[in-house]
Amino acid sequence: MNLLILDESDRISENSFRVSGNRQDHIIRVLKLGTNDQIRAGIVNGSIGSAKIERSDKTSITLNFVADENQLPDPIPCVDIICALPRPQTVRKVLNLAGTWGVRKLDFIRANRVEKSYYHSPLLQPDKMRPYLLEGLSQGKQTRLSLVSVHERFKPYFEDVFIPNDSADSESSLKLLPHPEAESNLSQVFQSTNRRIVVAIGPEGGWVDFEIEFMMELGFSCFRLARPVLRVESAAIAALSQIELLSDFDKFCSERN
Repeated sequence: MNLLILDESDRISENSFRVSGNRQDHIIRVLKLGTNDQIRAGIVNGSIGSAKIERSDKTSITLNFVADENQLPDPIPCVDIICALPRPQTVRKVLNLAGTWGVRKLDFIRANRVEKSYYHSPLLQPDKMRPYLLEGLSQGKQTRLSLVSVHERFKPYFEDVFIPNDSADSESSLKLLPHPEAESNLSQVFQSTNRRIVVAIGPEGGWVDFEIEFMMELGFSCFRLARPVLRVESAAIAALSQIELLSDFDKFCSERN
C-alpha cells in the first residue's frame, strides 16, 4: 500500500474517515501502525495528504485527514485507453494498471477476435471493477479514478461514442494504434504532449485489417510497440511507459528552449 485510498463512503465527518477490512488489516499487520501514527492517504478524485490514526479497534480504524497545501497535478499527458475486451483475468490486470497510471478513460470494446463469452463475465459490473481500480490507485499513488465503460459493438462505438467525444474535446487528440507490422516506432509518430492521447490496444490475436483501416481513417497512427508480440496488459504497460518517456523528453526540450 503506497497510498491509503479513502472514498466518500468512508467519510464520517468533514476530515474524519473510517476504514475496515483489507485496508485495516494492511495498516495494522503489514505497516504495523497504531494510534497517533500517520500514513500517506488520498481521497478518490480528490487531494493527497496525511491521515493520522485517531482510534483503532477490532472492527475499524478512524483517521483524521489533512490535505497537502501543494496539490499533485493530474497525470500529464491526459491518456485514454481503448482496449479490445480481453478475458476476465486480463480485465483485472488492465483495470489495475489503469488506476496505477492515472488513465483518464478506459473503454472496453468489441473486436473481431474478442470472444462473445467475455461479455457475460460478472466482472464487467461497475461494482466489481471498482476494487481493481482502487488497488491500482493505491499502488501508483494516484487519486484520479478512471472512467470505465463497456461497449458491445466495434463500429457503433466509434461512430456514436468516440467521434462525438473526440470532436467535443477542447484540444485535438493524438490517436495511437500499436501494430506489430508497422514500420514506424512511437518516437516517429509522437507529437506534442500538451493534449489528450488515445491508445487503442488490440485483442490477443490482434486487430483485423478492417479494424486497422477503419481506425486509421479516423486519424489513428500505427506504430511498432515492441519486437515481440505482447499480451494485452503488457502492451498497455509498454505503451504507457513509452508515452511517459517521450512526454518527459518533450518537456525537457521545451524547457531548454
